[in-house]
Order: sequence, then structure tokens, then C-alpha cells
Amino acid sequence: MKRYVLVAILTVLGAALACQPPLFPTPTPTPTATLTPSPTATATPTPTPPPTPTPTPLPADLVTVGNDALFVGDTESAILAYQTAFVAASADDTAAQALLGLGRAYLADNAYLSAADAFQTFLERFPNAQETQTAHFLLAEASRGAGDFLTAAEHYRAYLQGDTAIAAYVQEWIGDVLYAAADYEGAVPAYQAAIDGAPDLSFEVGVREKLALVHVARLDYDAALAEYAAILAQARIADYRARIVHQEAQTLLEAGRAQEGYARHAELVQAYPSNYWAHPSLVILIEAGIPVDDLLRGIVDYYAAAYQPGIAALERYVAAHPDHNGDPLYYLALSYRGNGDERRAADTFDTLVSNYAENVHWGDAWMEWADMLYDAGNLDGAVDMYRRFVAAAPAHARAPEALWTAAQRLERGGRLEDAAQTYAACQTAYPFSEYATGALLRAGLQQYRLGAAPTAAQVWEALVETYPASTYRVAGLFWLGKAYLAVGQPISATTALAQAAAADPDGYYGLRAADLLADPLAPVFSPDIRRPAASMLAGQSDAEEWLVGWLGLATSAGLGELDPELAADPRLQRGVELWHLGRLEEGKNELETLRRALVDDPLAQYRLALLFRDLGLYRSSILAANTLIGLSPAATPLDAPPFVARLAYPTHYQDLVISNALTENLPPLLVFALIRQESLYEGFATSTAYAHGLMQVIPSTGESIALQLGWPPGYETADLYRPYVSVRFGSWYLARQRDLFEGQLSVALAAYNGGPGNAMAWLDDVGTADPDLFFERISLSETRLYLQLIREHYNVYSQLY
Repeated sequence: MKRYVLVAILTVLGAALACQPPLFPTPTPTPTATLTPSPTATATPTPTPPPTPTPTPLPADLVTVGNDALFVGDTESAILAYQTAFVAASADDTAAQALLGLGRAYLADNAYLSAADAFQTFLERFPNAQETQTAHFLLAEASRGAGDFLTAAEHYRAYLQGDTAIAAYVQEWIGDVLYAAADYEGAVPAYQAAIDGAPDLSFEVGVREKLALVHVARLDYDAALAEYAAILAQARIADYRARIVHQEAQTLLEAGRAQEGYARHAELVQAYPSNYWAHPSLVILIEAGIPVDDLLRGIVDYYAAAYQPGIAALERYVAAHPDHNGDPLYYLALSYRGNGDERRAADTFDTLVSNYAENVHWGDAWMEWADMLYDAGNLDGAVDMYRRFVAAAPAHARAPEALWTAAQRLERGGRLEDAAQTYAACQTAYPFSEYATGALLRAGLQQYRLGAAPTAAQVWEALVETYPASTYRVAGLFWLGKAYLAVGQPISATTALAQAAAADPDGYYGLRAADLLADPLAPVFSPDIRRPAASMLAGQSDAEEWLVGWLGLATSAGLGELDPELAADPRLQRGVELWHLGRLEEGKNELETLRRALVDDPLAQYRLALLFRDLGLYRSSILAANTLIGLSPAATPLDAPPFVARLAYPTHYQDLVISNALTENLPPLLVFALIRQESLYEGFATSTAYAHGLMQVIPSTGESIALQLGWPPGYETADLYRPYVSVRFGSWYLARQRDLFEGQLSVALAAYNGGPGNAMAWLDDVGTADPDLFFERISLSETRLYLQLIREHYNVYSQLY
């Protein structure tokens, strides 16, 4: 959304708004960064023409502007556009659209009272409008957010008076608001109606859990227990079952059925000792004076990080059971380690590995012991322990891992010669293990870093010749080419690099090989800041003719449209309705269930990719396009027609991305590649690391960026879900990493993903500007994979656009 364009348009109608009182009480707007105007070139003086009246934008155009602003999360601009359109509109239809959009914008801002006022006004002024049913639903959502639960229930019910595919969902939400209003008697039939119409098992058990809580609030414990029994009869996921058993046990206790309740808690502890809910159940049993086996108690305490009581329990068990099988020693050693008592942990590991060779945890104990020494800063002790383990049990399943880990520790400690030898020993001793080829690659890297390029070349030659089918072969060829360059053998280098490029032309090492063939000093990421030249929408007819050819269809007519069976699928109908109502997660879940169910149907995947793209469900559109390409004769996305490939590698939010990339002098296509890797263009994505939005900015980083950008007051973490905020913050942060690392985009991307401190340490450790050595030095597997995939994505984007 180009905010300066919006402001220019709205200036024309500013006077009209200035003479009007506010439509609704407007909350403090979401801050928006001020864009710096582009410099204007000085033109040759020409005679001044008579002034041309500025055309007044049509209110319908302003509604479109508001929709565009709302789509990227710029609610301040959206509110202004909708208000202006509403004041200026002469046609009821346009005024209704403006008012509905205004309410949606307030709702997106969590300005629930203002949103409710807008939707209520809509219903009063336009009772026969096509969107009346939608307005009832949105008014219910606004009322719920404002804490007016009974009004919310009233308007959810009004929504159900019209045609809908999501009655079960709405009944659940009626139950939710009535439960919140303490209307338990009203909540019961709503939840029961939701269960009766449940679209799937997951939905059903979720509502049954809520209904059980309502029954508890009604003191109808038998009904609550019946719901828990119904859930447990169908649920199969261990973590979920553990939680339900805990709630069931607590309900029994609350019902006064203590013996049964404690028995259920004991069953939970026994069946799920590593689960989160085992520890609360254990505490309840202990506080009630119910005896629990000390070994079980110690294991549960260990997994809950309650180390001190766990140690006491395990020590009691060992003392009382001198003939134990070694299990209590393993958990006792882990608990000592967790509690920071490394001496006792070492003694206990020693006792276990010395006396209980048949114990199932014997090899794990060796590895844990060595890891503990490494974490304590004792590199030599850790390496010695890994080697002792291998010497004691060379045939153990974890022996190859032990040598590999020892080599990794030595490499990270700067002991390159020792690391090279240990990697080589891993491959020699275990040539058929999963670590063998990686060990050869890294053995060569240590020699290369030591300046022994001829030795490194010999190691990589062995890798390429001994393991021709290995996934490491291309990497071996690439580094073999680098080694030949280093020793002054350009013809051999060209041969090796050409083989690497041909073996995997679209993979990371193949692309790097092609780079070096063109320019031995080529960076990993080209700083080319050209705009995308091609359109995502070009070539659809050619793509559909391609589909006709390999699918054996009679015609391409209507190929991009949903067929009647797919259009009538209940999952699609529910998903689309939920999505349009703003219930994005629920809508996505329904549509993803449909997409996954049709993964073997290429035509359905194509049609869904188009539908999801048009909805704005970009992640699912990309996944559907990827599936289509995987089912097709195309070996890679670049072998598919460009239109299909661009569905899988889109340039959504183009204005936002390009303007911010150019502002920061970043390659726009690189930013598109980064967004694809980070979120697959899903604006409401949240990672396991709690990163938010399109560019996956973590909250603490977002706060820091807001301060450094001088972002207006009122910024909050949830703003990262707004595309215009996420793209601004992410582009700015990436550019600052680039500046910190003197223009090295590969290091900047590593800092973006793994943190600038780690990136600095990796760069310092390599001690060279060689971007390929930097890539190999990255110790976080996630960050290495991140750079690898973004480089591959960048290549596809560069060729497609």
C-alpha cells in the first residue's frame, strides 16, 4: 500500500471530513511510519499551463483504497479512506461497503466498541443489504471482544438465520460467549449442537472438552465425566490424552470421588511419566499422601525439571533396591547434571557404564557424560570420553555418532588438525554409516582451512569416487574445484565445478559452482537491485495447455475453475466462509484439510492453488502449486511453465516489498525469496521461536527496530502481523546486518536467522572473506539450511522474474 498516494487522494476530500463530526469514537490509531518522498529531478522550465482541476475520487475508489490498506494491515489509512467514502457516498451500496469496511478496520485494530458501533449502524441503515448476515457475525465478534457476551450470542444466532456452512462453528462460539457470561444452561445446548454437527473428530473432542467444563460449572459431574470418557474413547495423541486424564481425575476429586480421582492421577503418572501433566498429578498424589514408587517419582521429576525432589526419590530407590537394573542411575545422573552437580553426575555415569553394560541407556550415558564435559568447557575431557565409548563398544549403534560429535567439537574449538583426523577416523571405521560422507567432506574442509589444499583435494576425490550416489557428492565436487583453484590447476578446477553445476544445477552447491565458473570471486548472493520484470499472471493459457497435454484432457476450457464436485466439498465451503468472516486459522485449517486430502490429484491442486491465491491464503496456494509440480513431468519448478512456477514462487505484496527493498538498497528478489522461506507469505504466521509475520521478526527485535526507526508511540508486538509493519521492519533489519558485515549478504542473512553475535563469531573463526568457508563454518544446522534454501529460492526468483 503506497500511503503517500492515499494521503494525496484523501486531501481532496479533507474539507468534507473536517466539517463532519466523527462517525464513531476513533481509538488511537496504529502508528504508521512516514515515507520519505522520492527526490524529484529538476525539469527544463516550460510555460505554466492553466491549472487543471484535480478530479475528485469516486467514493467507490476510496473503498477500494481502504480495502487495499486493510489488506496490508494499515488500519489507520483504511479507516480514513472508509470514513471519507462513507461521508461522500451518494449510493447506498457504496456507503454500506464503506461502513462495513470501517467496522472491519476497527475490528482489526481491536477497537471493539467502535467496530460494534459501525456494524450496528450498518444493520440499522441497511437492513436489506446483501451483507446483513455478515454484519451480524462481525457485530458478534466485536461484542465478544468488548466483553458484551450476551449481545454477541444474540448476533451469532442472527447469523445462523441465514444460509451457512459453518453452523457447528457458530454454535461453538455461542457456547463460548454464554459460558463467559456464566449462562451455563444456555451454553450446554449450543455446545451439544456443535458436537452434533462437528465437521471432524478434532473439532468434536475440542467442543466436548468445553462442554465438560460447563458441566463442572453446573456441578453435573457425571455429565462432565461422560464427556471425558467420550473424548478418551477416540483421542489417540498421547499428550492430549494425558491432559484429558488429568482433567478427568480432577473432576472426580471435585465430585467427592477421591479414591477414583487419585487412581486416575496414578494411572496418568504411570502411563505418561515424561508428559507435562504427569508432574501436576504427581504433586497431587504426594500432597494427598498417596504412595508413589520412588523410581517413577524420580523420572517424572526429572522430565519436569524438578531435580531436587527427583534426586531424593532416586537416591532412596537406589538405596532400597541394590539389585536394580541401572535405570535409576541413569535418571539420577541426568538429574544431578540438571541440578548443576557435575561431580556427582560424573560419578553416577561412571558407575552405570562400568557396571550395567546391558542397560538400555548404557550408550546414552556415555554420550550424556561426554556432552556434560563439553558444556562445562572441558573439550579434551569430552573428546576423550567419546573415544573411550567407541573403544569400549565399537559396534554400538551410537559409536559413529560419538566420533562425528567429537570431530564437530574439535572443529568448533579451532582444533582443525585433530578434527580432520577424527572425521577421517569416523569414515574409516564406519564407512557405511550415515556420518561417513559428511565426515569426509568436513575432513577435507579442515585441511583446506589449514592451507593443505592438496591433501583436501585427495580427501574430496575419495568422497566423489567412493560415494557416487551420496547427497554430499555435489558438495565434494564443488570443494574439489575450489581446492584445484587454490593449487593452481584451473583446468581441473573447471572440470570439477562444471560437474557440480551439471549434477545439481538448481541446488546450492551446483549454483555456487556455476557462480565460480563465471567469476571466481562471485558472492553467494548477487546484490542486483533490479525490480521483477515479469508478471505473476502472465502465461496462464500456456500453462493450462501444458496441463492438458500430460493429464490427457480433452480441452483447457474452464481448467482454472472449480469443478462442481470440488466446489460442493463441505471443507471448501466451510473454509471459504470462515476465511471471508475473518476466522483465518479456522478457515485455513479446513482448506488445508481439503488440500492434503487431494495431494494425488494434480488438477485439483492447480485449481486450489488459484483459489487460495485469490483468497489471499498464500501459504496454501504455494503448497498446492509445489504439489502440482511434484506430480507433473517437470523435474524442477523451472521445468514447469512459468505461470505454474510463479504460483509456487510468487511476488505477493509486491508494492510493499519492492518499495522497502529499494529504500534499503536490497535486491527485491532476495527479499521475496526470504519471505517465501520465512513464512510462505502467511502474514499471521508464528514460528516455534515466537517469530511473527511475513518476515518472521521476533518480538524483542521488533521492539528494538521500532525504537531505532522512531516508530510512533503505540507499537505492540501484534503489529508484526501487519504486512506493512513486518516488511518495513524485516527489510530495515536485514539492511542493518548487511551494513554491519560490510555488504556481505550471506553473513547478513546468517545474522538475520541465527543472530548477529553468532554470525560475527563464525566470520571471526574462519578468518577470511571466503563466503564458502563462512557457510561451512555455520554451526547451527537451521541457519545453514536457511542460507542454502534462500540461495536456491533466489535463483528460481531470478530466472522467473
